[in-house]
Amino acid sequence: MKGIFAIDGRFRRGGLAAIFALVVLFASPLALAQCPAHDAAGWGQAIANGHAWAAHGAQFQAGVVVNGLAYPPPSINNQGEFATLITSIIQNPDQHANIANGRAKYWLNASGTIVIVNPHANDCGTAFRPNNGVTYYNNLN
Repeated sequence: MKGIFAIDGRFRRGGLAAIFALVVLFASPLALAQCPAHDAAGWGQAIANGHAWAAHGAQFQAGVVVNGLAYPPPSINNQGEFATLITSIIQNPDQHANIANGRAKYWLNASGTIVIVNPHANDCGTAFRPNNGVTYYNNLN
């Protein structure tokens, strides 16, 4: 692969465009996103107040079946209760592992719930009940 500079120090064709693209990429809000929390309670609150509740909150009603497993009572009825659940899973998971890009995954068998903490996301990650259960957790890298 050729470099972006010619022998005389000038940019090769496309070299300036490549530098501009890198600057735009690293200066974008997405590249600068960062989780503001630094502990289980903070992660739980941020995740519950992020996309996870709107996208997955309905999965946490007593009796809702995901992957053949009914969610146990009591239902999770609001973001505060969701934050408490997420925090408890992070603090006392059945399984836990660090995964790529500084993320961590947590699994709770009783409800088939995964929590993913992502330090590079504004909402610090997500929590949901995957359709393929613990297989999803095991395959997440």
